[in-house]
Amino acid sequence: MAATIEGQDRVQKIEWKILDEKMKKWIQAVKVVVKVLLFGEKQLCEQVFSESELIKEISFVETAKGCVMQLLNFGEAVAIGQRSSEKLFRILDMYDVVADVLPDFEMLFTDESGESVCNEVKVVLSGLGEAAIGTFVEFENAVKGENSRRALQGGEIHPVTRYVMNYIKLLVDYSETLNTLLPNSQDHDLNSEVPDDIDSGDTLSPISCRLLSLITSLEANLEEKSRLYDDNSLRYIFLMNNILYIVQKVKDSELRNLLGDRWIRKHRGQIRQWHTSYLRSAWGKALMCLKDEGIGGGSSSASKLVLKERFKNFNACFEEIYRVQSLWRVPDAQLREELRISISEKVLPAYRSFFGRFGSQLESGRHAGKYVKYTPDDLEHYLSDLFEGKPTVMNNVKRKGT
Repeated sequence: MAATIEGQDRVQKIEWKILDEKMKKWIQAVKVVVKVLLFGEKQLCEQVFSESELIKEISFVETAKGCVMQLLNFGEAVAIGQRSSEKLFRILDMYDVVADVLPDFEMLFTDESGESVCNEVKVVLSGLGEAAIGTFVEFENAVKGENSRRALQGGEIHPVTRYVMNYIKLLVDYSETLNTLLPNSQDHDLNSEVPDDIDSGDTLSPISCRLLSLITSLEANLEEKSRLYDDNSLRYIFLMNNILYIVQKVKDSELRNLLGDRWIRKHRGQIRQWHTSYLRSAWGKALMCLKDEGIGGGSSSASKLVLKERFKNFNACFEEIYRVQSLWRVPDAQLREELRISISEKVLPAYRSFFGRFGSQLESGRHAGKYVKYTPDDLEHYLSDLFEGKPTVMNNVKRKGT
């Protein structure tokens, strides 16, 4: 059997939304036709032509063949159609339903005259399997080759990260089918990475191996995209946002069973490293302003000119960080809070100490509020605005009197 050229062309020209509905209806139709209609027709032929085995079989085959071929024509047209990632799950559904009814076909068409029907079913099953794997491979290549060069404002989760991880999460539901279709041999290059990513001694199934490879490709892609940011601090925020999103998708789905807890621990460790790098990159300059070096032996001998410069520089650093980083967005509430707490633990004790030892020396002078602009409580209040992704204004400041 070959699907008619006209029929193939019609299927190729159908827009995806409509084709998707037709594929869903086809899946239901296959179940009803095989499980209900064909078994009913077989039973009827056996009753009517009970005296002749030959007539009984020929009658059933000739009656059922046209209907079956019409169904198979659509399946073949889909199998040879243009491949695109959104079709994969529906193609896998079609493959599964044909695989499910193949034993029924072999039970129904037992005679030589029906052997050709079973063969055609196997051809369509094979074609759908090849289409599924071909589409899967195209998706893999698309992830590896995705090269958009636009840095997302605020270090947000990249649309590619969301799309790929949601796609992979859906693929896990088809693990059994994909393990049947994918080559049983694991990718040799990937195996060298396995000890670092999964629990020691675990053996990856074909689909686990491919999904791990996909996620590794996505991570490499995100690492490249992070280099689009001129500000290293924002680069670390982008990496934390995106890798945390990946980890959460793995942890909260069947992907956890495929990749294991060691994979999750490794990636959480990487996020912690970026967290530390962010603190150093973003706050190092501001904290340098709060060092004792160059001020003098004690508060009484401290140079007021140096102190004014230190407070002034710290204020400028803090205000710039606040202006910029309140526009950055950390969608995950826990990560956002952890970042704020770690900033508070790093900045507030240093400022409180500096403020306590040296702030009073400038309070009595002229324009003191120009230099000692913020109390430690003011800073703590402003830190709560960071990473909300919204423009903010520094107001309600408890300025020192002049």
